[in-house]
Amino acid sequence: MTLDKTTMLASLQDTLISTIKRANQSHACLIVVHGPLQGKRFEISANSMRLGRDASADIVIDDPKVSRQQATLQTDAGVVSLIDGGSTNGTAINDTRLHRGDMAVLRRDDLIKVGSTVLKFLPQGELDARFIDALENRAHCDTLTQVYNKGYILEALDAEFRKAQVLCTPLSLLMVDLDHFKAINDQRGHDAGDQVLIEVSQVLRQAVAGTRAVLGRFGGEEFLVLLPGLDRPAARCLAEDIRHRVEHQAVIYDTHRIHLTASVGLASKTVESDSARELFKQADRALYQAKNAGRNQVC
Repeated sequence: MTLDKTTMLASLQDTLISTIKRANQSHACLIVVHGPLQGKRFEISANSMRLGRDASADIVIDDPKVSRQQATLQTDAGVVSLIDGGSTNGTAINDTRLHRGDMAVLRRDDLIKVGSTVLKFLPQGELDARFIDALENRAHCDTLTQVYNKGYILEALDAEFRKAQVLCTPLSLLMVDLDHFKAINDQRGHDAGDQVLIEVSQVLRQAVAGTRAVLGRFGGEEFLVLLPGLDRPAARCLAEDIRHRVEHQAVIYDTHRIHLTASVGLASKTVESDSARELFKQADRALYQAKNAGRNQVC
């Protein structure tokens, strides 16, 4: 191991230790993941806190569909519970609607819907984005292509699927696989293959720019593109654009032009979709269909 790598790993370890120490001291919190206050964080720092639109509430949600006294959060021995306050539009945790006086214990990553706002719950001491931005960039990034790695993209798929269920919003998934990639490695060498992967990842970034897409390398020459908010027709248009861009990407390695094509499998969440895993399987089956039908197409 080189000195640079040793130094980098030591720095990463120091960052992780510091992160864990700071996280252990943090309060439980709610993070707005959808709504007018998206990204805002509310710490649950008292044993009893009122949530609502009223300015006197401990957690003020400036959303006209939220009641003035929407709900109460109670903390006992580190366990946080939510009690509905008889709100006009109701309170829901994941897919379960609460009625006046109903109490529910909150668990990590629970999604709380109040009005048109959705908040995610993180328990006390959990690692979260406030502390681990730099760490995430290292731990969740594919070192070659600089897009998300397999672990992160699968976590994102699960989180976005749950969010789409709660909000009843569209969600699509693309599985993009480079055709005949093994032949590139065999004929031109693995350095050529790496160059292809780097340039294709850049093509994919450009294709999804301006969308809420989450892009990751699933493994080898395969990429996943998670598309929150896109239904099947919109996702199909984007998939065809990606296929077209890859086909016309001029990759030059050692004075040789490497011709590329890609097959794309598309799956979109439906009312009957019951899990992120099933959505993934549908995209995988669609990709095999595209491969078996002759490659360089979207199925």
